Amino acid sequence: MTHTGRLMVREVWRYPVKSMAGEKLTDCPVGSDGLLGDRWWAVLDDERGCIADARKLPALLDIHPRYARPPHPDRPSPVVELRLPDGRTPASDDPATPDVLSEHLGRKVSLRPRLPAREREHYLRVYPDDVERYLCELFGVPDLSQLPDLSVLPPEVAEFQTIPGTYFDAFPVHLVTTGDLEALERATGSPVAVLRFRPNLVVEGPAGPDWLGRTIRVGGAVLRVEAPCPRCVMISHPRQGIPADRALLRTVHRDFGHNVGCYASVERPGRIGCGDSVEVLAG
Repeated sequence: MTHTGRLMVREVWRYPVKSMAGEKLTDCPVGSDGLLGDRWWAVLDDERGCIADARKLPALLDIHPRYARPPHPDRPSPVVELRLPDGRTPASDDPATPDVLSEHLGRKVSLRPRLPAREREHYLRVYPDDVERYLCELFGVPDLSQLPDLSVLPPEVAEFQTIPGTYFDAFPVHLVTTGDLEALERATGSPVAVLRFRPNLVVEGPAGPDWLGRTIRVGGAVLRVEAPCPRCVMISHPRQGIPADRALLRTVHRDFGHNVGCYASVERPGRIGCGDSVEVLAG
């Protein structure tokens, strides 16, 4: 796809459960905590006592969640219904759901809604004894000298699995551009599925846009671009019929400085929809 010069929203994605498959939407309200309903649930690894994700449990990526009723900004999360690859459809209010998920993932887990930020123990990161090996495996690099620059992320990420009060890894909104995906396809010589990168917004625009530290108006919302998005082994995992691809991560590390896409915070809430213009405001 050739960029025409006008920046616009091409796709809108929401992920009701952290690390599970996303929902492709036509539009969605965006508040200070991101897209309405985005990552309002997560799977808890009951064996390790921490929030789980698809880096270690890639089978999460093949579970399709949906809300039983639309989420509301001033109410607790509605029930979330899950569709597993084998056709089972457990729901968050079913007492048998933890057992169903545990069987699918091969590990004892449970499903939890997000808790208030004051429940800090719920969000703690649990490191194994060999932290160096953990980090190298997480980012698919041979040694610590080749890790991405993690200083661009909030300092809380070192202590917490997700930012307390949320199930976000770092910031509430994640964007990639069509140019980013096209640059990856040229570098790898093969198609690159947007599903690998799990953005909230796919913007029709050039690769690596100069948005860092700037504010952008996207539809009815104003976002501040906070940091590039360092990539980990998650983009290599198979999902939803897409095969594993370790070469993709190596290409991202080698040719793209570890980063694809960017993270943003919300300066002014509003609704964002497909076809909305994207305008750089300041910076």
